[in-house]
Amino acid sequence: MLKKKLLKNLSVALVGVTLLSTVAVGCSNTNSASTASDKKVTLKMALWGDDEYKYFTETNKIADAYKKVHPNVTIEVEKIAKTEYDNTMKIRSTANQLPDVFPIRQANLSLYGDTMVPLNDLKATANNIYAKETKIKGNVIGLPEAVFNEFVYYNKDIFKEYNLEIPKTWDEFLKVSQTIKDGKKYTPIALGLKDSWVNYPLNEYMPMLEAGDGQYYNKMATKDDPFTKGQPFYNAYTKIQKLYDAKVFGDDPLGYGWDQQRAMFVAGKAAMFAAGSWYKSDYNQNGGKDENLGVFLLPTRNTTSDPFYTTAMTEFFWGIPKTSKNQKEAKEFLEWFFGDYYTQMATAINIKPTIKGVSYNDKFFTQAFDGVDAKSITVFYDDNYNKVKNAMKFDVNGIGQQMMAGKTSLDSIMNDLNTQWKKARGN
Repeated sequence: MLKKKLLKNLSVALVGVTLLSTVAVGCSNTNSASTASDKKVTLKMALWGDDEYKYFTETNKIADAYKKVHPNVTIEVEKIAKTEYDNTMKIRSTANQLPDVFPIRQANLSLYGDTMVPLNDLKATANNIYAKETKIKGNVIGLPEAVFNEFVYYNKDIFKEYNLEIPKTWDEFLKVSQTIKDGKKYTPIALGLKDSWVNYPLNEYMPMLEAGDGQYYNKMATKDDPFTKGQPFYNAYTKIQKLYDAKVFGDDPLGYGWDQQRAMFVAGKAAMFAAGSWYKSDYNQNGGKDENLGVFLLPTRNTTSDPFYTTAMTEFFWGIPKTSKNQKEAKEFLEWFFGDYYTQMATAINIKPTIKGVSYNDKFFTQAFDGVDAKSITVFYDDNYNKVKNAMKFDVNGIGQQMMAGKTSLDSIMNDLNTQWKKARGN
């Protein structure tokens, strides 16, 4: 009897020890997992945007905000000058020294197709309106932060002086320009073509508006002769040539550049100015007054019954390089960044958001869409187009200068482009 009691007590004790051991092991595993998930991590991020950098480091410090939800993660923010950013990132990519998180310009996305971590599975990707339209090699490698529309800024006083209405078609736009020219008091449109890039709203974007397709250049890359008469590119350039031939850009548009262009407009010496939403802050910083400033969408359609297309250019593609040793933490950061923090930032720095459900209430630019059933087309250049473009050094801005000079006929320019394009596709 005594033996049985001792054995029973021993069994109970062993069970107790086993349970304690199990509990101890469980606690040990829990502590181990906690330790692993709480390891100290420093995420390095770099960017070029002045507004974002100020918001991240002063207005709503991103390092402090993120530490509240991920105490183990330290965010280090580095700003690189706009003019040096692209080359700096390329050099760091070659040296495998890219930061854990950084934005890529859309123009350079294809260069990073094999460098970046696919972000296809993120909730932030699913919530981004434009991410799936800007894939590289079938993957989302960057999440665009903002989208920009293109506008024609105009001087309200000059329009009032000539009793002008906002043009709704290309012919109306030409007529408005001609009316101001005939007044011999103001330059109708400021366009300093000494710097070729300033004609991008016309020479780069109008073929896409004519086609109603923001990826029209990508489709051109599948054809041998996309510059043939009747094609959207030819039709768009016919309209542009008509505008250039009207000589509504001052006496010598090839003799002045960007600095003079914006100075003319701010000083009230020019009536119109084609540029993206990004120009508004530049206008104000250079002394421009809002009370005289209006804005409308460039009307490239033929009749008011045609669709009214406008471009939407996405930019600032946030991504994670494959060389990052903290990819998991970087993905968690992007999921967080494109949540409430992004919503607050978009309002604070006044960017047009790319995330579903985030509102945009900029009254100034909203006026351009009043009374117009505008359809946005998302501008995007894929790898196939970039290969053809680079092979023949396709330069739409340079073509714009050539058209403005007027020494070569449009048909001759288009025929030459067809020849070069076909050869470039064959390489």
